[in-house]
Amino acid sequence: MELWGASILKYKWMIAGVIALTVVALTGCSKEKMGAHVSEDDYIAQIDGTPISLTEYNRTVQMNQSNIMNYFREKYNAELTEDFWNTAYGDEIPLEVLKKKALEDSVNIKVRQMLAKEQGIVQDISYPAFLSQFKEENAKRAKALEKNEVVYGPAQYNEESYFEYVLTNTTLAVKQNIQASMDHSNEQSLKNFYHKHKDELYKTLGLVRVQVISASFMDQNHQVNEFMKKQAKEKLSKSSSEIVAGASFANVARTYTGQDASRELTFNFGNEKHNSRSPLAQASLMLSEQQTSRIIEENGSLYLVKCIEKVEPGSRYTAYEDIKGQVLHDYINSKYDEFIRNKLSESKVIVNEKSYQSWKFPS
Repeated sequence: MELWGASILKYKWMIAGVIALTVVALTGCSKEKMGAHVSEDDYIAQIDGTPISLTEYNRTVQMNQSNIMNYFREKYNAELTEDFWNTAYGDEIPLEVLKKKALEDSVNIKVRQMLAKEQGIVQDISYPAFLSQFKEENAKRAKALEKNEVVYGPAQYNEESYFEYVLTNTTLAVKQNIQASMDHSNEQSLKNFYHKHKDELYKTLGLVRVQVISASFMDQNHQVNEFMKKQAKEKLSKSSSEIVAGASFANVARTYTGQDASRELTFNFGNEKHNSRSPLAQASLMLSEQQTSRIIEENGSLYLVKCIEKVEPGSRYTAYEDIKGQVLHDYINSKYDEFIRNKLSESKVIVNEKSYQSWKFPS
């Protein structure tokens, strides 16, 4: 089927190209080589006997710190004072909320790592193994730079950015395995996924299609010519008056500009970055069907546009055939999330209460 042609290959090679280097590097770090023993005072929790080190926990604390501060500022109008983290707001204490969220995220991250290990993508998911690989990677990059060799990415990673790099790529590798297990019969699964989630994922972002009359006021040196601008404005003003009086937009366009009457432009509501910079796009998106705009100036030209089709955001669904690749991408992400949820529900998490209760911000 067509789905298993261009769209699936594009997604497959996008993933494969990113993960190759990381997977090769990490599979060389064996547990025996790292000796990843963690003492009782060095871990915050264990998942089926696999420890989450305090260093890993501290990383997730740091990741969540600003979000927790924003949460208390927005909900309680709290100020960041010296006592902020230990002050009760309602029935919540910032430090306890932060600790709980960091623990949840730490467990989730470790489960993602465990899933990658089960699939043979990595052999060691301990913090010492990661730290060794981090140092080796930076040493390799430094040596390459000394030899004037090409180094992709940063000259040196910091620990946080390298962790994100590794976690992202091992996650992509697991998703590639999910895709590799799919066959032609899965297209029906994709269609079912599309129909189940189309309200939340596949409603159209909306668009406006317009007919255009335009007149430039730039001279041959690409400079603004005020006389040409005055002429262009008079031409479009006359065109606008005739359209208001009932003349056909297409006929007016042909008469005053010599343009092909079928000249059209399409603007998408979802293209926010472009629309924010384009007066023509903004004016077009405001029109109702069959409505004609005022005169619009943009990039050395004046425009008059008529809306011939308008699809409001969320008013329709994008057809499955038009977004097969996106549905495949969303389906694989959904299956991955399902694997993580199942593993979390099946795993036994034991919190090291001594470490958790006595935890303080690292000095």
